[in-house]
Amino acid sequence: MTQQDFLRDAKAKLGLTWADFAQRIGAPETTMRKWTLPDDAKGNAREMPSTVWALVREILDHEALKARHEKLLRKVEKSC
Repeated sequence: MTQQDFLRDAKAKLGLTWADFAQRIGAPETTMRKWTLPDDAKGNAREMPSTVWALVREILDHEALKARHEKLLRKVEKSC
């Protein structure tokens, strides 16, 4: 998966705008734009550091766990 696809997929899963997504990972919005440019974008595209890949994966995992936790809480509340 390319970093561009990875970021677009993560943004969609989190339901964030590019500005909100950049803020969530602590990156300037201009840097986020450079990470999403095609690799052949005339020197403007930038490779995303491996730490950002890991951070975004952690955020996605956290949000998935949070959603499962909330679902379980609702199930428990219904059974009481």
